[in-house]
Amino acid sequence: FDSYRLESSCRASVGEDECELFALCEQMITADGGVVKTFIELDLQEFNDDDTIDKTTSQEMIEKEVYDACYFDTDESRVTQDLVTKCNSVCKSRYCCFDSYRLESSCRASVGEDECELFALCEQMITADGGVVKTFIELDLQEFNDDDTIDKTTSQEMIEKEVYDACYFDTDESRVT
Repeated sequence: FDSYRLESSCRASVGEDECELFALCEQMITADGGVVKTFIELDLQEFNDDDTIDKTTSQEMIEKEVYDACYFDTDESRVTQDLVTKCNSVCKSRYCCFDSYRLESSCRASVGEDECELFALCEQMITADGGVVKTFIELDLQEFNDDDTIDKTTSQEMIEKEVYDACYFDTDESRVT
């Protein structure tokens, strides 16, 4: 797309017909030629015709999105696989804000302190080795295992229970979704 400014246009090399197949993807290009990273950015870009939502409101929306997806405070019962999935989805574009994240270099300088601070709650999803929490069991152990009382056997039992709960449906057809 000519509007994409992070790389030169490939239109000449792939051809007009090939580019037309991807025409809908152009909505993912921001006004400054970058790429939309969150659904809030896309929503603001596509549906904020009268410019009623300013930068402050947009920041509040991002902060709310992160909070709604990732917040569990000290309530261990809120740490579910759904929370982990939603939080990872919301946070993946800004894990690079945290020094503890080792899977790519820091983006704090390029996206800015203010933007990174909106995603502060996402840091709980980064593991001790710099990766990303993938299961609620990992998050639970990371956040609530302060005294190291959960050993490998207990962790394996938790995984077995998670698999059982997710996969066992016996003859109950309503559990097959």
